[in-house]
Amino acid sequence: MRILFFLSLLFIFVFIPASVLATTISPIIIEAQLDPGQAKTYKIQLYNETKEDIFLNGSIEKFVPKGENGEAQILPFDISDKAVNWLKLPNNSLILKADEEISVSVIIDVPKTADVGGYYLAIMWESSAGPKSIKNSQTLVSSRVGALVLLEVMGEVNSNLEIVNFDLKTPQNFYNGLPIDFLLRLRNYGNIHLRPQGSIIIKNFLGQTVEALPLNDKQGAILPNTTRIFETVWGLNGQQNLFSILANQLTHFTIGRFSAQALVTYDNKSLDSNIIYFWVMPWPILVLILILLVIIIVLTKILKKKKKK
Repeated sequence: MRILFFLSLLFIFVFIPASVLATTISPIIIEAQLDPGQAKTYKIQLYNETKEDIFLNGSIEKFVPKGENGEAQILPFDISDKAVNWLKLPNNSLILKADEEISVSVIIDVPKTADVGGYYLAIMWESSAGPKSIKNSQTLVSSRVGALVLLEVMGEVNSNLEIVNFDLKTPQNFYNGLPIDFLLRLRNYGNIHLRPQGSIIIKNFLGQTVEALPLNDKQGAILPNTTRIFETVWGLNGQQNLFSILANQLTHFTIGRFSAQALVTYDNKSLDSNIIYFWVMPWPILVLILILLVIIIVLTKILKKKKKK
């Protein structure tokens, strides 16, 4: 199973705030599927964006989800975490010259005794100024940059996803128009990361489907024993002032009672959420139409009176 898990990376600053030793890394995600006893070498690119030489020291750490929105938290090295020892950096200390880009090897060596399931690690590089840079400046800032490793040890895995809840982001019975936000909270009870997909099906009062909104179109993953929220918007999203509301309601005129249900698929399995109901009453555009009708009627009467005279 290919997993894409787009996460923001961690930068930690120390010393006196000044010029940052900027290093970029690519790719920021390494997806690996290996059997127990298998080893494979991967490549990452490191680039020095500055005009100074930089020392880089590499280390292998672990990461866990932070909150329910797909963010990552890097944890300090823990020798009790066996999976940390499965990743090896043949060259974990190097000098990156100004504007230089180099390729670095990363070896993932899974032992034969490894349990089937998902393992989540980070390859972190901490930068510090080279000798010439230190002579030129005493206020350079150290930083850390890294790549996340989503490792799946192949075998008979347990994939088990459940819907915790599905609801409107701001639950209310009546809305004056689009956009309307839906929140779907999913929990992974299995031992591998999952990438759910699916749709939110919106139907009118006649039971006809009026919209099928894609779920998790950014292909985010849910790690084992964690919960993640997916937000989906029906209609345009933007500044909500009177003119934008009127323009949106004219472009996407929607009125009546609607229902919504989330249909989720993962690992050849499917889940159906509860059905929620809500009303859309675009009163701003209705008031505008009413005012226009009144103006037309009044003008018509005035014109008729003028003609009679």
